[in-house]
Amino acid sequence: MKSVHTSRQTQRGMAMVEALIASALLGLGLLGATRLTLHALHLLRQSAQQTQAQSLARQALDCVSALPTANPCPLQERIERAGVTYEVQLQANAAGAALTEWLVSVQWSDARGSDLRRLVWRTRVSALGSRLGVSSP
Repeated sequence: MKSVHTSRQTQRGMAMVEALIASALLGLGLLGATRLTLHALHLLRQSAQQTQAQSLARQALDCVSALPTANPCPLQERIERAGVTYEVQLQANAAGAALTEWLVSVQWSDARGSDLRRLVWRTRVSALGSRLGVSSP
């Protein structure tokens, strides 16, 4: 009878060890899932900031393409959106007799201010009218 009692205690002890191992594995799995979720959120935030920078660069290029207008485009401005400050800079360089190359630069840093990001776009705009050389029938 004593061996049956010892066998039950051994089985209970093994069940406890199995439960501890299962709990440890579950904890590791949850820790991995949490890290993965946090990384995905970080990438989502970076993607949203990149999209916002592209939108600001597109607005600056639209302003340049609308020239000449009564209101010239600002060459440098700071814009805050969703808690992030973007610095937009426009620079013009002569690229020929009637051609101007525009450089649009957008800089921003993440919410902690630790990671400085930069987006640079270039385009060329003709000072001649878009209808130059086009004949009507």
